[in-house]
Amino acid sequence: MKLLIPILALVGGLLVTPAKASTDTLNQEINGLYETFVDAYFELNSDPLMTLYSADACLMGVSAESEFIRGREAINKAINKWFDKVRKRDATIKIDFRVIERQQEGPVVTDAGYYLIRYTPNQASEQPSSEFAGKFVMSFKKASDGNWYIFMDSANRSKPELFYAASAEPGLYFSSPTEIMAAEVNQD
Repeated sequence: MKLLIPILALVGGLLVTPAKASTDTLNQEINGLYETFVDAYFELNSDPLMTLYSADACLMGVSAESEFIRGREAINKAINKWFDKVRKRDATIKIDFRVIERQQEGPVVTDAGYYLIRYTPNQASEQPSSEFAGKFVMSFKKASDGNWYIFMDSANRSKPELFYAASAEPGLYFSSPTEIMAAEVNQD
């Protein structure tokens, strides 16, 4: 019996390890997509974002007046329109995410969480920075090429306090207040 317990513990550990490794890999892959978002927004470059969306993706923007935006090209056009406005004002934007829930069903992963966008105008304008936040649900699908692509992206507005109050979940993308403040300081 004494010999059987360590063997059962070893076998049990082997049975759990592949699932944990699979979850760790999944989290790293999906979390990396958020890093691409953060960098693209800060650089005001929609090209990296377009590599994240499937050709038939659907985006629901935060505006109550806007329709669904369908297809990678239409999404690119909409994001570029916003980035152009920011560039014309010689301003910067920074987006951060806090994923609080991730669910996987086969080749589909759906994340839910909060986002925060910090808008920093040109210093010459003497205008203060502003921020707005919201909740989002984003669904990713693993394609035959082995990459994950966003096929559904929806967001709405909420109070920034909800973003700041969100708790980190193990393994999920979660920007820290230190990262947000560091980005603001680096812009000055």
